[in-house]
Amino acid sequence: MELKENILNLLKKHSLSRKLILEFFSDTKNTLDALEELVNEGSIVQVKKEYYYPPRLNLIRGKIVSIKNNYSFASIGEEDVYIDNDNLNGAFIDDEVYLRKDKRSFKDEYEVFSIIKRSRSHVVGELIYKYGNWILDVKDISSSGMMFFVNPTPVKLFEGNIALGKITKQNDREAYIDIIKILGNKNEPGVDISKIIYKHNADIEFPDAVREEVNSIPTSLLEEDYKNREDFRDHLIVTIDGEDAKDYDDAVEVRKVSDGYEVGVHIADVTHYVKYDSPLDKEALSRGTSIYVVDRVVPMLPFELSNGICSLNPHVDRLVQSCLFKIDLNGNIVSSRITHGVMNSKARLTYTYCNKLLNNEEIKEHFSKEIDELIFNLDEVSTLIRNRRKRLGALDLDSTELKFILDKEGNPVDIIKRVQGRGEKLIEDLMIEANEIVSRTIEKMNLPFIYRIHEQPRSKKMDSFMKLSNHLGYKCDFSSLSVTPKELSLHMDKVKDESIHQVLSMMLLRSLSKAKYEENNKGHYGLASFSYTHFTSPIRRYPDLLVHRLIDKYIIDDNKEYSLKDEQEISFIAENSSFKERRALEIEREVDDLYASKFMKNKIGNKYSGFINGMTTSGMFVELDNGIDGFIEFSSLTSDYFIFDEVYMKAVGKRTRKKYSLGDKLEVIVSKVDVEAHQITFNLLNETNPNKISNKRKKKRHGKR
Repeated sequence: MELKENILNLLKKHSLSRKLILEFFSDTKNTLDALEELVNEGSIVQVKKEYYYPPRLNLIRGKIVSIKNNYSFASIGEEDVYIDNDNLNGAFIDDEVYLRKDKRSFKDEYEVFSIIKRSRSHVVGELIYKYGNWILDVKDISSSGMMFFVNPTPVKLFEGNIALGKITKQNDREAYIDIIKILGNKNEPGVDISKIIYKHNADIEFPDAVREEVNSIPTSLLEEDYKNREDFRDHLIVTIDGEDAKDYDDAVEVRKVSDGYEVGVHIADVTHYVKYDSPLDKEALSRGTSIYVVDRVVPMLPFELSNGICSLNPHVDRLVQSCLFKIDLNGNIVSSRITHGVMNSKARLTYTYCNKLLNNEEIKEHFSKEIDELIFNLDEVSTLIRNRRKRLGALDLDSTELKFILDKEGNPVDIIKRVQGRGEKLIEDLMIEANEIVSRTIEKMNLPFIYRIHEQPRSKKMDSFMKLSNHLGYKCDFSSLSVTPKELSLHMDKVKDESIHQVLSMMLLRSLSKAKYEENNKGHYGLASFSYTHFTSPIRRYPDLLVHRLIDKYIIDDNKEYSLKDEQEISFIAENSSFKERRALEIEREVDDLYASKFMKNKIGNKYSGFINGMTTSGMFVELDNGIDGFIEFSSLTSDYFIFDEVYMKAVGKRTRKKYSLGDKLEVIVSKVDVEAHQITFNLLNETNPNKISNKRKKKRHGKR
């Protein structure tokens, strides 16, 4: 470490050749190793035979975040900068790079100077035979000029097959790959989804070492597993999940007492089976989270665990970590504790059953009177928790989630907008409460921990939200620099118009920071929580698995010792988990876009209703009543030339002064669907009161005069 610091300090003053650097230090081998490490971690750069400290060359560290047909963007902190694709110099999306200003450009453009760290060693694409060579047509990860040549292989190749390949050699314009696996023909069911998953550098299959470890794990509890655990097997405990859920990692119970309720949130004790630093643990860390797409789940843990011994299936004994708390009639937590236990679920309930019961709808067959009473009591606890969170200022914003119904061939035949009923809210409230209790409990110990944080929104984005809200007739009485979640919550409560509420919810969501994992507690803004973590889903999220391990150490084993290495490991897991979470969301979003376009491809010419939910300089995004998004290009509106106002998110006709604003209801016709590009294009059929908001505001102003 000292040698690396000495080399770095030397290069901060002068650029030096390897020969000169070796003259400064007597240990040649260690010096060469230190130089290689410094280059690999991006602390220094090598240009031919010279080594440089990056700031001396005016280099800025960044990450490639978007690659389009002719241009790309790199992220530098919170800012995105423009790169012409001729200046990508072989960089792929997600690569860590050094950037410098493009001296040949009059605009604020950058070029890739060098690549610090490659994001991928594998690529996926369609096999094409061209110019006497097999080529893998790889989309979206590099500039269109990059060619991926297939190395000679004994595997029989066919055009139209989708293949996974490993990069063996690469330069700025060409890459050479070995074929690892043929995923199937591009028209076979599910191959398109596999392609998207692999494109984002995620794994589908588990390595042999993990499979071997899984085969050695018992499928039922052993006698020694029950030792030193609290026995909850005679408690009325149930799981409540969606109809199609296969893994049950949380179960709940409640008992009504004179001054409130005693609640139990029981979470699968996954750490009992996933041992630290085992092949299974390393693979779970690499995956970071389960990925949920239209036709499958790509699990963080193999199904033998996630659907088997770790799943809280009904009528079998299972190991749990339990958060038990007492809540009073005002929704305040009176007492709480965290313990190890063993439980036996009395029923596998669904959200559908709970929603019907709580909404007094007809149910053909009830589980039992006791279970129904349990659900009503849980709903009462949920209401207390939600009301308390609401008083503190927790935000409750609208968003659209879609569920595609597939036929036997995997084609989308119907689409459903997911609605959060009382059953879903009930479980959400209890899980949030358990997460908060665990976080506060360990934070008080002042020990290394992983938090789920959501920071204060940036004032620039909040300024934009405030201007739009003011423009739509809902004046903001708070500061963009110090707005509290309670102020935002109260502001949104004032918005009674449903379409405007939907638009402002969406814009507020875009204005907020992204939640992430971090070793330092910065609170959770959206939940108005001073201390928050993820504890309740260790089957599908690695941070929850880490939290369980820390509970084992700090609470169960009463071991408060830790080292710098422990802190660094938590920091790495937090950063890795945040990245893998974003990757999973990108995969899920891209698959949804693909299946939305598949669903609409046979509906060209059909008419739909929708509302404007976004705008750019080139057109308007429209969300249909069924939840699917499409785009209307301004150039297709031949009656006028429309100019986009980014501040107030509206488009105004230059000649007619006709306005289109966020929230306006429209009638559209499907004009084009590009399944490969996942794009749906609409033409405007007619408008339903397109200037609804603006006219209201004009009348108000006129009345005041």
